[in-house]
Amino acid sequence: MKTLDKIIWIFIIVVIDIVLYIIIGLIIMGYEDMWDISKGPYFSLGSMTWLEKIAFVSYYLLIIANILIIIFGLYKIITKYLINN
Repeated sequence: MKTLDKIIWIFIIVVIDIVLYIIIGLIIMGYEDMWDISKGPYFSLGSMTWLEKIAFVSYYLLIIANILIIIFGLYKIITKYLINN
């Protein structure tokens, strides 16, 4: 793949990642604004709707995915520039 194509794909992935963080953040902010003590303890899955549960779990999965992508990118950089030279 050409360098320009790689840059475009990286840009698209970063934009999608940021949009997902914004959407998840808005859903979690909605939970924080509407939380009621009668529904259960704060940030317990029992006090969340199904959409808030999905956003809560997706937030942590997105963090894990980003860490893995960063590790993979560093591995590719290290193998390409440091080990091969």
